[in-house]
Amino acid sequence: MEKIKIITIGREYASGGRSVGKLISEKLGIPFYNKEILHMAAEKLNMSADDVKNADETAANSLLYSISLMNNLSSASSLPLNDRIYIEEREVIKSLAEQGPCVIVGRCADSILKEIRDDVLNVFIYADSEARAKRAINEYNESPDSVYASLRKHDKKRSTYYNLNTGQKWGAKDNYDLCLNSSKLGIEMCADLIIHTAANM
Repeated sequence: MEKIKIITIGREYASGGRSVGKLISEKLGIPFYNKEILHMAAEKLNMSADDVKNADETAANSLLYSISLMNNLSSASSLPLNDRIYIEEREVIKSLAEQGPCVIVGRCADSILKEIRDDVLNVFIYADSEARAKRAINEYNESPDSVYASLRKHDKKRSTYYNLNTGQKWGAKDNYDLCLNSSKLGIEMCADLIIHTAANM
């Protein structure tokens, strides 16, 4: 990659977005960050990863975290836990991007980095409901009886988290440079298209 150094991937639940990101990382030989961001934030907060995970992707109050950011992180200790977690994850993402080319999945990375960098390719991965249900059952051990309800639940949680933290609409094409249907294209083709786009932007 030349101009584009950071690839962010937003994704519907069970769309294969994480697999796409991991494959890009392997093909390009660059770091891949997903749950690692949560663990780094937990360390900064002196909390266990499990405690942070329980609060992760819970909607933060966008006004509160904006005020906190403007007043520096020293004022963040008085904020609710989910706001503090988001602030720390935000700082982790910015720090990782400074270290060099990488792939970052989720955590509003597209919006966070769009504000401060012009070498970012923002991607959104989606898929047909049937394909997502199949992946959720086979890879995440979801029950066939409740899988569609689970898809809706996870997507709602992600959209609420994203919308409130960024002031933008999760999954809306205007927020991304590239939107790909993994159920039509497959994981490898999605990865290859993203790599090609990053190399030629």
